[in-house]
Amino acid sequence: MSSPPPPLPFKVTPQVFHVLLSLVDGEMHAYGIMKAVESRTEGSLRIAPGSLHFTLTKLLDASLLEEVEGEADDTGDSRRRLYRLTERGRRVVSAEATQLARTVEFARERNLIGER
Repeated sequence: MSSPPPPLPFKVTPQVFHVLLSLVDGEMHAYGIMKAVESRTEGSLRIAPGSLHFTLTKLLDASLLEEVEGEADDTGDSRRRLYRLTERGRRVVSAEATQLARTVEFARERNLIGER
C-alpha cells in the first residue's frame, strides 16, 4: 500500500476529482476531459472551458498533472495541449476514490442506496 500524498493547497472538489479520474487511463486534451466528465456523470457535471482551464492550471501547479508533447489531432491542429497524471496525481485520485468508496459503503449500510 502506498503512502498518502502530501497535503494539497486546495480541496479535492468533485470537479477536481473528475478531471483527475479522466486521466487515469492516459493522456487527454482539455476538450476530451470535458466530454469524459460529462459522459461519466451522465451530464450532471459539466465543466465550462474557463473553469476547466483554471482547474488544469491549479493541478499543474500542484504537480498532480503534467503537460506532454502531443501530435497533431485529426484536424492537423498541434496546438492542443495533452495532460497526464503524475505519480502524485495518481495517489491523490486513488486516495479520494478510496474515501468516496467508504462513504458509499456507509450509505449502503444504512439503506440509503441500493446495491448495484
